[in-house]
Amino acid sequence: MLDYYRLLGVDFTATQAEIEEAYQRQKARLSRRTADPAMQLRLQQVHTGYEILGNPGRRLAYNVLLAQEPVPEPPADPTQLLLARYAPAARWLNAGLILGCLLLLLDWALPMRTFPNEEVLVRQIVSVSSAASDPQMAYDVTTPRTTFRVPSRYGHRVRKGARLTVSQTPLLGVVRRIGVPPTSPGELPEFKASGGNIYGSFSLLPGVLFIVATLGLLPGRSPEMRVNTAVVGALLAVVALVVLIWF
Repeated sequence: MLDYYRLLGVDFTATQAEIEEAYQRQKARLSRRTADPAMQLRLQQVHTGYEILGNPGRRLAYNVLLAQEPVPEPPADPTQLLLARYAPAARWLNAGLILGCLLLLLDWALPMRTFPNEEVLVRQIVSVSSAASDPQMAYDVTTPRTTFRVPSRYGHRVRKGARLTVSQTPLLGVVRRIGVPPTSPGELPEFKASGGNIYGSFSLLPGVLFIVATLGLLPGRSPEMRVNTAVVGALLAVVALVVLIWF
């Protein structure tokens, strides 16, 4: 059913004078283009609308019929449709990120595996800084059962052929501590390897990742919330992986 209020350009509560004024305005505008068949049809519809709305009795009956018309649903938002499409995958990603954090927690909590009397087979110097103004070096060390990186300040203690005690996590095999006899007074018999920083100075990162992923996995969350937390969680996971491998 045609909405004559919209056709005439008046509100539902318009007075008879406002309806009369709107009709005359539409009639004057459309009468100048009567050669166009579409404008002729529109002019006829405007005239019919005025005959209905300009008569109080017919207007009341029309209002009753108009109220019974179903309200058209607004067009779907393409962005919301896209978010709803990817929300299930985002939920699974959040679940995977939570499992990854729990794996890190379990790897940290379990007793470390210790390999005594490991011989240094390879010691290769590597650059760990991209800034030419502040070059920093480290050593990649290989023993019969482990591979790890140590800061350059400990390079003199892990020379090729040296005997070490290597402690690594039981699940992910992250080398956290190196035991080697001191070579000079004041040196400690044990120091940290570079790869254990995910459990040390960067330990806050998995905690933040766990919170973000949990927020996206809770029931009742909107598709937008699930997708946004999955994206942020994935970025944090990439950073955590870089820390785990590089630092």
